[in-house]
Amino acid sequence: MVVIKNFTLVAMPKLVANDPVAKRRAKLLEQLEQQKQLAANPSFVVVEHKWRKVEDGSKQLVERHKRVKRWWLTNGAGQLFVTLRYGAKLIELEKGKAAISVSGKDKLAEVFEALIEAVRKGELDEQIKAVQSAAKASRKAA
Repeated sequence: MVVIKNFTLVAMPKLVANDPVAKRRAKLLEQLEQQKQLAANPSFVVVEHKWRKVEDGSKQLVERHKRVKRWWLTNGAGQLFVTLRYGAKLIELEKGKAAISVSGKDKLAEVFEALIEAVRKGELDEQIKAVQSAAKASRKAA
């Protein structure tokens, strides 16, 4: 007990692991980071590790490559547009407006960095919640 007396003891703080807003932000931040990496490297893929059963019945850790779909597109006139998604649903940034016009492909990283900062500050929490609740309502109806 002499060694323990040298430490400063405190009560264990409660972790805020079940905060739905923080979970939604973290999910969107992860996707935005992937988009930023995809803009820098067109051959970027996400590497996942999964346990799979092999023929003899044992489990083996397998590396799986998951393709990241681009959130930007170019129209026929050469204009570049960035969309923001939560899962498979588009996020409307304003009523009826779900895309950001970008002057060139070299500006993509700046746009994604600005979006990451906006998500961290909580500026898109209402839009994310609206998309998620719409998705839940459509699942209930089906």
